[in-house]
Amino acid sequence: MDVRAQAHGPRAGEQRLRQRLVASVASAWLWARPRRISIALCVAFLAALAFARVAEDYVTDDPLARWDVSFARWLSAERTTAGDDVFRVFSFVGSPVFALAVAAFACLLLYRRGRVADAALLPLVLGGAELLNVILKLSFHRTRPEVALVDLDTYSFPSGHAMVSTAAYGALAYLAWGRLGSRRSHGILLAGTTMLVALIGFSRLYLGVHYLSDVLGGAAGGAFWLALSVAIRLAYGDRLEARLHPRRR
Repeated sequence: MDVRAQAHGPRAGEQRLRQRLVASVASAWLWARPRRISIALCVAFLAALAFARVAEDYVTDDPLARWDVSFARWLSAERTTAGDDVFRVFSFVGSPVFALAVAAFACLLLYRRGRVADAALLPLVLGGAELLNVILKLSFHRTRPEVALVDLDTYSFPSGHAMVSTAAYGALAYLAWGRLGSRRSHGILLAGTTMLVALIGFSRLYLGVHYLSDVLGGAAGGAFWLALSVAIRLAYGDRLEARLHPRRR
């Protein structure tokens, strides 16, 4: 009996340790903040994988990169004057200048209402997306399409409009999500944000200033930085508010 007890003792200890570990992970998952941080980090990881796949296709000249040129040429042949005017508007809405103006207004509004952590999220998202886009453009050195309607002297991959609009308008949708109570309103918000970002991305294709892989890479990069910024806000937002508003502890 003693030999059996000694033999089963370490196994029983390991089993109890595993049970405690599983229980601690399960209890942590039930808490709202760790669960949301985990989800945000998972989204950031998946977005990074998506960007890496698009970047790999461009670097290795895979079918997506080769199809970029033919699609850009076909789309340029389908342009119309009315289409040019419409998609110039969407392109302006997705520009960093316009996104900065919208984010600044929302940031000021949130700060005046005492939502300091939410207000801090917007400059983090917008500034980080801009910086990330500049670094990636300088890293890949991709020239603009030859069929561009507008002459630009910056690099093409990834699309700055797609990256900034995904991050900025995605952040605004994230902040508005918690203020909406019904599934219908959530669905409308999600569909509207997705449609807006998609139209901004397509406007860059229509105007001939980006390839399709540029827009896809920009959207993936924007989603990555947005999800990472949300995780940072969830992890450190309460500390920021506690420092700026110590009486609210």
